[in-house]
Amino acid sequence: MKRSVEKISFEQVWESASVFYLNPALEDEIDREVDNLLDLAVQAQLSSGQLIRERDLREIIGQNPAVLDVILRDLELSEEKFLRIISLLRRMGRIEGGFDSEWSLVRIKSLISQDPHFLSLVVSLLYNGFNDRELANLVPRYYLESLNYAEIGFSTQAARKVRYKRSLIGTYGAKKGHKVEAEIETILHKVQDHYGIPFQKGRSRFVETDIDFAVPSLDDPWVIIMSSFQETTSSGQTNKARDMLAIYDRIRHSNSRYNEDRIFVNFADGGGWLARKRDLYRLWENCHFFLNLNNLGDLEKIVLEYVPKKYFEKK
Repeated sequence: MKRSVEKISFEQVWESASVFYLNPALEDEIDREVDNLLDLAVQAQLSSGQLIRERDLREIIGQNPAVLDVILRDLELSEEKFLRIISLLRRMGRIEGGFDSEWSLVRIKSLISQDPHFLSLVVSLLYNGFNDRELANLVPRYYLESLNYAEIGFSTQAARKVRYKRSLIGTYGAKKGHKVEAEIETILHKVQDHYGIPFQKGRSRFVETDIDFAVPSLDDPWVIIMSSFQETTSSGQTNKARDMLAIYDRIRHSNSRYNEDRIFVNFADGGGWLARKRDLYRLWENCHFFLNLNNLGDLEKIVLEYVPKKYFEKK
C-alpha cells in the first residue's frame, strides 16, 4: 500500500539541512541574562574602570553573594570548574568539614554570607589564585590562570558584555536543543488536541533506552522519535549514530516477529551534522523516516499514518 509520506533521500537531507538554528526569542532571552549580569556589575560598582582591591571585592561579595555570578564570568571560569576547585580545597582540608559530596553554587553563596573565613578564602582564590603554589601542582594551568581578578577587575562595561555573552555559549547551545525539541512537541500536542493521540517521553522497555518522544506511549510505541540538533561537532556523534542503529534494529526485529508496522523517526539537523557527513548518513540510513527543520511538518502525517486507529479519539 502506498503511503502518503515517503522518506526523503540523503541528497534532500544534505541540501535542506540547516547550519544554524535561528530563534529570536531565545536570543532575546540570552541578551536579557547578559543585561542582568551587567546591571549587577554596575550595582556592585565593578564597572568603574578602576582596579578593584581584594578587600573591596570581599566587601562587595559579602554584601551580595549573587555578585559571584558576575565575578566568575569576568574570570571566564565556568561554574562547573569553580565547583571542582572548591571541592579540591575541601579535600585538601583548606575548607573545614571534609568532603562527602560536591556543594552547589547556591550553598556556596549561602556559606559566603554566613562565614567570614570562608568568604575570605573564596575571594582570595578568585583574586589571586593563580599565584597559589600548592594549587599549581593540582589544578591545570589553563584553569588556575583564570583566577586573576587582581588583573582583570578593572574591565570596561563593553569588555564585560563580550565576556558575559561568551560565557553563555554553553547555556545558549543547550537551550537551542530544548527549543528544537519544543518544536517537535508542539506538533505532537497539536495532533493530541485534534485527534486524541497521546505521546510520552522517557525510558521504554520496548527499545531498552530513553526515548525523546513515543507515540502513543512508552509501553506501546508505534512512532518513536529521537532528536539531535548539533551546531558543533563532537566524538559523541558517532556514538549517537550507533545508538540510533540499535533502536532501529530492535524495532525492525519486533515488526518482523509480530508482523507489525512500528516506525522509527530520526530528527537531526545543524552544521555539526553537516561536518560529520558519514555519521549523518548513518542516521538517515538507519530509520524509517528522517526529519529536519525543513520537513518537520511531515511529522503529523507520519503519526496519523502509522498509529493504529484505536488510539484516536473523536474530538
